[in-house]
Amino acid sequence: MNRVVPALALVAATAAVALLPGCGRPPATRKSDDGDGAAAVVRPWEAAGKRLRKEPDAAGTKTALALLNTDLQAAPDAPRPAAATPEALAALAALVPLNDADQAVLREPSYTVGDAAYLAECLFLRDAARSLEVPPKAGATADQAAAAAADRAFAWVCRSIYLNAWTAPVPGQPGVRQAMPPVPPTYALRRGYGSGLERMYVFLAVLQQMGLDGCLVGPPEAKDRPAMFAAFAADKKSLLTGTPRGPFWAVGVRVGGDVRLYDPWRGVPFPATLAALKANPDAQKAWFEAKENASGVTAEEAKGATAFLAVPVPALAPRIATLEQQLKGELPVRLAVDAAALRNAFAEPKPAYWNPPGDPFAYGRVLRTFLPVDEGGTDRNPPGGRLTDQYTRSQLPSEVLTIPAELRGNDEAAERVRALMAQSYAVAFFNPSNPNPRERIERGQFQDAAVDLVAKQDQFGHGLERLRNNQRAEPEIRAWAEAARELYDQQGLAATPDARQAAAAAVEDHWKRNGQLVQLMIDRVTAELGHAEATFLLALCKHEQAERVQARLEAATGPEAELLKRDATDAWKAALGEWQTYAERAAVQARYPGRADHVKALAARAEALANAK
Repeated sequence: MNRVVPALALVAATAAVALLPGCGRPPATRKSDDGDGAAAVVRPWEAAGKRLRKEPDAAGTKTALALLNTDLQAAPDAPRPAAATPEALAALAALVPLNDADQAVLREPSYTVGDAAYLAECLFLRDAARSLEVPPKAGATADQAAAAAADRAFAWVCRSIYLNAWTAPVPGQPGVRQAMPPVPPTYALRRGYGSGLERMYVFLAVLQQMGLDGCLVGPPEAKDRPAMFAAFAADKKSLLTGTPRGPFWAVGVRVGGDVRLYDPWRGVPFPATLAALKANPDAQKAWFEAKENASGVTAEEAKGATAFLAVPVPALAPRIATLEQQLKGELPVRLAVDAAALRNAFAEPKPAYWNPPGDPFAYGRVLRTFLPVDEGGTDRNPPGGRLTDQYTRSQLPSEVLTIPAELRGNDEAAERVRALMAQSYAVAFFNPSNPNPRERIERGQFQDAAVDLVAKQDQFGHGLERLRNNQRAEPEIRAWAEAARELYDQQGLAATPDARQAAAAAVEDHWKRNGQLVQLMIDRVTAELGHAEATFLLALCKHEQAERVQARLEAATGPEAELLKRDATDAWKAALGEWQTYAERAAVQARYPGRADHVKALAARAEALANAK
């Protein structure tokens, strides 16, 4: 991606530093971060970079930027975040469609919680991009190297996110589900499945960190269509892709003066570039008519194929350009986008920006819309009804939300056990406080992920062992449940504060004294599911390790290629072994739409490369 920092931002930054007061002031100090209590000179940008290197997650970026704001106030000689002038905003709005909320984001004078969320997302994708880096093949031109890097990134996106668009039950309509909006790139990655549009969003985000220019491709009228645009087949009744497809049917990357195209539903590059496709779409007639063409685009529609640009709104803020510039010594990460330079890098006709002002889920503002206010977003719904809450619930297997038979009719005990079951599974695989196993895999932290997943296999394996050793516990569980029902009834009938307190204490004592039985109820639901999930993720981890060796092999020549050939074969055999182990446990996850086909394709690739001569 074109990384030129906006000239207006540099002018503003220079002016801000030049006008700062403080000549002759002593340097600001505060207690050392090392915990020794000693006062240390504050170097705001250096301190922020070091802090972010240690804690690059959302909580860490939030703390780091809050302290950066404070440190900048105490260090008047330090460079200040560049400000967005009215003239710069007007010029930007003429190029990128911006609503009032977007402009408010760009006008912020200091770093916000929303900036922290965006920074955390960029750091995640930066790690992913770095894990995909491979030295260019000998003799490759710059354009060939860029195309190869983009191909690797797109294949990684499709391995990381299998196709299964997010839907949710419609309240009051049993059996009816509704399409849910796209989620931000890192949330799609942590979930591991999503729509074709979400694959596009993730690809754009990782291309930014690779320094490549991405775009979206669709008809000319896509400019004003929302992310949840529903595309219908020729019969005007069938919904293409099964859920709202979105305005676009391809995602692309600029390579030289042309655009290399990718189909997010097929998971492969198009057989022609954008220019070639527009010039002679009939040459690809078989491609468009194939049953795999889930997007439904036709050769006729391809004649009008139009590229559109999309970037996160915070990336356009001058203060974000300052942040990138100041962090590059400690923490190089691509944060800022020069909207004009990016557009000018493309051949004529220059692409327009896609950011419909009324669309909350357009790529530019999807992160802000998705997150609750305290995490830097605009979702003001109460806990439980927020998009992030719905997102987390949607990933829990239905089994862990099902009330055990013994507790039906006993709402208090049922909800408590259901919460414990959900917590057991969610903490293992979705814990937002620490990198979950899937995030570690996607960041390229394979050793850490493997150690974590083996531990989780042991954790849920112990649950399976407890069940085997307590096969006659069912009568005891039923007796416990009946006693719990009576205790909760007594609590509900208690007439005085003292009686209510005594009844509540009796309930708690019943839970504590029978912890092993409660654990068995949890194990019945989570042990097999959790063990299968840990096994699936371990296979995915080994597969990604093998993909990295394979990528280096394909770029190598001579003696290095011979060495890498052996390494690749060993890595693929290890991956294949894990996929075969998962196959023995996959039946418990048969109701995960899209996963079986995804696993089948990955296992077939592992087998083919493990046995390659």
